[in-house]
Amino acid sequence: MKTESARVNDRSVARNQCLIASEFSYFGNVDSALIKNLNRSGAFVETQVRFCIGEVVRLKFPLHYLDPPVEVTGVIAWIGSDGVGVKFNPKDW
Repeated sequence: MKTESARVNDRSVARNQCLIASEFSYFGNVDSALIKNLNRSGAFVETQVRFCIGEVVRLKFPLHYLDPPVEVTGVIAWIGSDGVGVKFNPKDW
């Protein structure tokens, strides 16, 4: 399994560091989660919920210049000790 630094170096587009409170939906459940980095292709979401790679999730979060909040679907791309990497569906943007 790749380390976090190896995954970051594999990205074609850098992610922007942030702290955004979000709704994290999966299998009919909704939890709050913290987005720690973000770009158009994905995000790192801090969560204690355990997922498997490939599971589908939905994020809903505010961006200061957009109203209503952004809602995107993605898949779990990787799993870390304090959260997950989510790859967004390009159709949502």
